[in-house]
Amino acid sequence: REPLSERITGYTIDASLDPVTKTVTGNMNAYWVNSSGDIVPDIHMHLYMNAFRSEETTFRKESDALPFPGELYPGWIDVLSFSDRKGTNLLGRMEYISPDDGNPYDKTVIRVSLPEPAKPGDTVFVSLQFETKLPNVTFRTGYNDDFFFVAQWFPKFGVYEPAGMRYAIKGAWNCHQFHANSEFYSNHSVYEVTISLPSEYVVGTCGMLISETVTGEGIKTSVYRAEDIVDFAWTAWPDFTVIKDKWKHVDITLLIPPERSSQAERQFRAVKNALEYFNDKVGPYPWPHLSIVDPPLKGAGAGGMEYTTMFTTSSFFAVPGFFYMPEQVTVHEFGHAYFMGILATNEFEEPWLDEGINSFFEQRI
Repeated sequence: REPLSERITGYTIDASLDPVTKTVTGNMNAYWVNSSGDIVPDIHMHLYMNAFRSEETTFRKESDALPFPGELYPGWIDVLSFSDRKGTNLLGRMEYISPDDGNPYDKTVIRVSLPEPAKPGDTVFVSLQFETKLPNVTFRTGYNDDFFFVAQWFPKFGVYEPAGMRYAIKGAWNCHQFHANSEFYSNHSVYEVTISLPSEYVVGTCGMLISETVTGEGIKTSVYRAEDIVDFAWTAWPDFTVIKDKWKHVDITLLIPPERSSQAERQFRAVKNALEYFNDKVGPYPWPHLSIVDPPLKGAGAGGMEYTTMFTTSSFFAVPGFFYMPEQVTVHEFGHAYFMGILATNEFEEPWLDEGINSFFEQRI
């Protein structure tokens, strides 16, 4: 494995889930490498979960015409501490900004002025403590009862684009607010994520399991690592059935409700067909692992979303064999590993490079 510093961004996160309060507390060490030729005075980071903080956020205002599954319970993320490698307190240097619409109630992006500007080649190290309150499952992230899908849950660097990269006339951070009709843009990163939660929960993540321990108090602590992916998400539910398969070098894990386990072969066949087609027509799948999450009915709001090495599909009990909706969702969400996962395109600004091209290949498959 390469040293962490050879990636532009990297994250080491120690997270704990409290199923009662529906919160994730985390300690995070992260870095950003200034690979540009610019002197950069600040860093910009996403706090995506604040999109659910109130009805005044940009996401909520844009979502008025979108169906929420019942009452929306708020979610948010609070940064409790923020320091650099020298121990300098950066909380006082942090401010909320709204680069897209100037909405003073939107707190999904922060700017942090650095004690010393980052010169070309410098690495900025930061340490944060944060607490994330999950909303009820809607728009890809949150909880319902004892089901959790945890996405957009930690402070995350934007992308610094130097002049000449895409449409940048001069170097600047590309760090959009959380919008209703958009997804996400970030650098390929390396993640080492430790997750602690009650031992009865079955967990699926974007990473490979490195180690796992269970304490006498019934707390399971698992360490995962993922390399060169653009985001890290995870799910937890006590009742998942876990079924494994393999395609060439790729270990495939399916997490599915037990009453749908008879559909496992359909899911594996669909994703293997997609792997074969993309491998032949586009290029090799570069990761050694892949997880498919088929959420239970209570977690249906988390269905149909991609996180490169893990994606969620959508099915239901006793789907007729001639009705290919589950296969279509699986092929489509897997395809995002290529468009935009490998290319790391900006879905907010150029969705045709993500949804457009991926939908083309989905239909071919």
